[in-house]
Order: sequence, then C-alpha cells, then structure tokens
Amino acid sequence: MPKAQYPHELANWALVSVGLGAVEGAVAAAWVKARHGEAVAPWLGDLAVALVAGAPAFANIASFLFAAHQLGRDKIAWTVRWQTLTLLSVGLLAAVPAGVGGLLLAVLLVILARIGWVGVITLRAVVWRRNFPDAARARLASRLSALNALLMAASGASLGWLIGHAPGWIPAYFAAVGAIGLIGAWRYRRLRLRGHALLRARELAARADADLKPSLASFRKVLANDPVYRRYMQSMFVFGSGNLMLPAPLLIVFGERLGLTPFMQVLLLGTLPLVVLPVAILAWARYYDRVHIIEFRSVHAWSFVGASVAFFAGCVGGGLAWLLAGSILLGIAYAGGQLGWNLGHNDFARPEQAALYMGVHVTLTGMRGLAAPLVGVVLYRGVEELWPGHGEWSLIVPVLLNATGALSFIRLRRAYRRSRV
Repeated sequence: MPKAQYPHELANWALVSVGLGAVEGAVAAAWVKARHGEAVAPWLGDLAVALVAGAPAFANIASFLFAAHQLGRDKIAWTVRWQTLTLLSVGLLAAVPAGVGGLLLAVLLVILARIGWVGVITLRAVVWRRNFPDAARARLASRLSALNALLMAASGASLGWLIGHAPGWIPAYFAAVGAIGLIGAWRYRRLRLRGHALLRARELAARADADLKPSLASFRKVLANDPVYRRYMQSMFVFGSGNLMLPAPLLIVFGERLGLTPFMQVLLLGTLPLVVLPVAILAWARYYDRVHIIEFRSVHAWSFVGASVAFFAGCVGGGLAWLLAGSILLGIAYAGGQLGWNLGHNDFARPEQAALYMGVHVTLTGMRGLAAPLVGVVLYRGVEELWPGHGEWSLIVPVLLNATGALSFIRLRRAYRRSRV
C-alpha cells in the first residue's frame, strides 16, 4: 500500500510546492515590502512585513479547529479542499492593486493561503502515519520534504528575481504558480488511505469523547497530564520564539541597513536555505529514525543557534560571508525542523491521540508565531530610535532565545535518560 500510494504523494507535493513557494514567509514578505512599502506609512509597512513573515507560523492557531473538524471525515477529500483554498489565494494575488487597500488585500490573501495550508498539514500528519510504516516514515517524509523544498526554492527565487528585474510580470507569475498548484491538488484525489474506513469509525467515536476531541480544553488536559510533553513544549516555545522572531527584522535590516536587493533578500532567507534542506534532511532522517524526539531536538536545536549567530554577526559588520553561512545553517536547521514538526508528536502520543498532540504543538507554534515577528520588528525600531544606525543589534534577542531553548533541551534530555534507566 505505501509503495503504491507514494507516487501520488510525490506528484501532489511537487506541483503544490510551486504555488506554495510564492507565500513562503520571507519570500512573500520581501514582495510585500517591495510592492507596497514605499506607498504606505513606515509603521504600516513594518506591520505588514511582520504579519506576512509570521503567517506560516501564526496561522497554526487554527490547527485545533482543523483537527476537530477532520475527525470522522474523508481525509483525502478534505486535503484536496484545503489545498484548493491555499492555491486559489495564491492565484488571486495576481489581482492585488497598489496602495493601502492593495497592501491589506495582499496580507489577507497570504494569511488565508497559510490558514488553508494548516488544514493540509493537519491532515497530512494522519495520512503519513497511516500510509508510511514506522521504520521508514522519516526517510519517506524526508524525500517528500526535499522535493517540496527544491521546488519552493525555485518558485521563490523566480519571484525574487521578478521583483527586481521584471515587476510587470509578477501578476502572471502568481496566476501561473497558483494554477500549477491547483493541478497538483486535484491529482491528490487519486490517493488512497490505508485503513481509512476503520480510522473514520474510531474517530467518530472520538468526537463524542471530550478527552480525544481536539479543543483548547483537551489541549490543556494533555499538558496537565503529560509532564514530559509539557516540558518539551515549554522548551519548544522559548526556542521557537527565537526562530520566528528573526526573519521579519532581518528583512528590514537587509533592506535598510545593508542595502541588499529584494532578490538577495529572498536568496538568503528563502532560496538558499531551501536548496540546502534536501541535502541535510537525509542525514537528519537517519538520525531521527534511531532516537526519541527529545534526543533529536537536543542536537538539532544548535543548528538554529548557529544560524542566528551567523546572521547577527553578518548584520553588525561581519559581511556577506557570515550572511551566507547563516543561510546555509538555516537550511540545515529547517531540514531537521521539518522532521520534528511532522513526526515528533508521535513519540509521545498513542495512535488515537496523534491529532491531539499535534494540535497542541501547532497551536502553541501559532501563538508564538503571531507575537514573535511583531516583537522583533518593534525591538528593531526601538533600538533604531534609541541608538540611530544600530537597529541590527536588536537581533541579539533571537540569538539569546535560541540558545536558552537549546540548553533547555539538553536538560530535558538528561531527565529523559534518567527516566529510562
């Protein structure tokens, strides 16, 4: 069954990735900044950049609604519907006008696309768990993630190049990548899910069980009853806040302080990390298949620390070499993060609790995804106000959050090992 369904997964993620690359956080934020930044008040432009850069993360606040909605429903049909919403939103960016109204519409469509994608990844976790065997799940997921990353990188780089060289073609670009993604979404109807009927029957029973139905109340109960997972989520919150705080102010620093072109901004924060991801994810997958997610995060977290340190060094005077190093390390970090994001909850949850545990993780990600980019931009502007010409020093805050989170994973690993003795 997994072998038969894998080509359908591959074809779908390949085509959908082309459209999704247009609304990847850094890529979409660079476009919004270049397209509308000079036509609106600076504070409104900063707010738009923060919202668009953080949209892939804060859209996850809606995850518990998707997780509750999907119980007992056809997983494939609803995956197609949420993918369709995402790609239609991408295509409609072609019609966004100039001015304040256009800026608001662009931000709204990007957020709507990312909310639709949350519905997709909520269902994807179930599909991959059912169709991919445990022993090979990380390797199979890594291949899909690698293809996804390469095509998103190509799509994002194309938009970055058009911003600086042929802005008149950008509406055609959005229409084209949206249409390509829609073809992929409709192809997904061919996929079959192993044990789908039995799974839906069990989930219908779970809909009547307040402890299994995803909701804010059941999420709180999970955290109250599972102290190890609660500590893991606490570490993830601190660590992840640093990750999510970095891109929005970094894009502003790239443009205002370093004078980088939109293409270079997209290249450093969008394209190059996604090109590195397929190379790194295979090594991370081999390691992930051998260890618990706590062990994995205690090692993986330091790749994000290295990336934030390198970007900080490059922005405060280290030069382009440091920025390139940061971009490469960010790709390595994203590679491991893909696996931890999609599969990590399975190391804590029983099969019937998988959606519940995933919902806790992504909802907390959404909360920090809404706050962290805004805090990062406010910190940058605050430092600029108090210390003109040195706003880039605000980037030390994400570095400290990353390092604090990474150290907390090490402490959690020690406690986990002691509990296993």
